[in-house]
Amino acid sequence: MSEDRLLNRGRLSAEHPIRIDDDTEARKAVEQAQFAMALLQTQGEVADDAAVRRAKAALKRAEKQVRDCYEFIPLRALPADDFEALIGQHKPRPDTKDEIWNGETFPKACLLACDESGRSEADWEHIFKNVLSGPEQLQLCNTAIRVNARTPDESLPKGWAQIEP
Repeated sequence: MSEDRLLNRGRLSAEHPIRIDDDTEARKAVEQAQFAMALLQTQGEVADDAAVRRAKAALKRAEKQVRDCYEFIPLRALPADDFEALIGQHKPRPDTKDEIWNGETFPKACLLACDESGRSEADWEHIFKNVLSGPEQLQLCNTAIRVNARTPDESLPKGWAQIEP
């Protein structure tokens, strides 16, 4: 069965969040809603069902407010051969720190190749030149590379694969 899963694995995808609006107040609303839920949970079975429903709804609304502060860039990994070909088109430069690919051209080319937002190359040129900071550009391109390199999710806890079902 595990062989079938490996043979039939689809191309991985990711959504990269870019903050568009200030999320400070929305995050505070999430914290308050989470606190209210925690208080109700400490009451156990004596908690009022209507209050629990209201608290869950408030938390859901607050989480949506945070999400609405972001634009999510949909990315899908290239087929493995296409990714390798893209690397080949952006060979490391001599006398630089480049090891696997051209550190100047490959990250953006990888982003453009796996972006599923429908934005044109001209749109991305404008976004890189006028909208995103250097660190934002780096994070976005790194997400595109990571989804293509199929690296493990960094949020998984250490030793997660040894956890018995």
